[in-house]
Formats: sequence, C-alpha cells, structure tokens
Amino acid sequence: MDWLQFLQIVCVPAFVWLVHKYGEMHRELNDFKVQVAREYATQVHISRLELKIDELREMIWSIHNESKITSRNKK
Repeated sequence: MDWLQFLQIVCVPAFVWLVHKYGEMHRELNDFKVQVAREYATQVHISRLELKIDELREMIWSIHNESKITSRNKK
C-alpha cells in the first residue's frame, strides 16, 4: 500500500468522520445555549412575577389592616 492509497482509505474517511463529529458537537452546543437562554428568560420572568405578587399581597394586607383600624376607631 503506497501513501496515496493510505490517504484515500484511512486518512480521508477519518478526517470526514472528525469533521462530521465536530459539526454534531457544535450543533449540540448551540442547542444547549438556546435551551439555557430560554430557561434563564423564563426564570427572570418568574422572578419578576413573584416580586409583583409579593408587592400586591403586601398592599392588600396593608389595606385590609387599615380598614380594621379605621373601623375600630369608629366604634
């Protein structure tokens, strides 16, 4: 087997396989980045909603307590 045959039989298929695997790995990494970005965005939105809910709960609680105080003062 001379060098040209060795390149055609062994090296070229190995190189093509490596390039293919690199492309798969690169694609998986991009998919992973997209998934992380989606989850991060979702977590940020959830955190904002939780803060708004807590603020509303505090506001309702303070209004409720103020109404109790004013009703006791009227008696």
